[in-house]
Amino acid sequence: MSAPINIEVDHHHTDFTPGDSISGKITWQPKEKIQEVALRLFWHTTGRGTQEIKVVTELKWPASQGQADFSIVLPHDPYSFTGTLIALKWSLEAVFLPTEESSEPYEFDLTPDGQPIILTTIKKPLTSKKKKFFSRISKK
Repeated sequence: MSAPINIEVDHHHTDFTPGDSISGKITWQPKEKIQEVALRLFWHTTGRGTQEIKVVTELKWPASQGQADFSIVLPHDPYSFTGTLIALKWSLEAVFLPTEESSEPYEFDLTPDGQPIILTTIKKPLTSKKKKFFSRISKK
């Protein structure tokens, strides 16, 4: 084992749909001062602006156990997406408690059809028409 704590996801999928189950095994080498091991399912944003992170599910096991199987039913939202300014990704991360030392995150997409959602630029946004409309009203 290269890292002190590892996540092995069954079937190595990275594309999921709402209500799918993600399952696998986490393995770790027990350490002093470690009381529990937690597996966290969370989403996070990256890109411009303030990063948001929300833990959706957390499972815990005694640190002395050394390994554990897991299965988590994925929620219905929010969907993963990638845009020019911001992206939202889902991840699993195993963490030693109370030190918060963690595994490498296992990132995946959660979308309605299992296909990535890529946001594109709109060439003529509707807001441009609204701005012209409001500028005419203010001139009266």
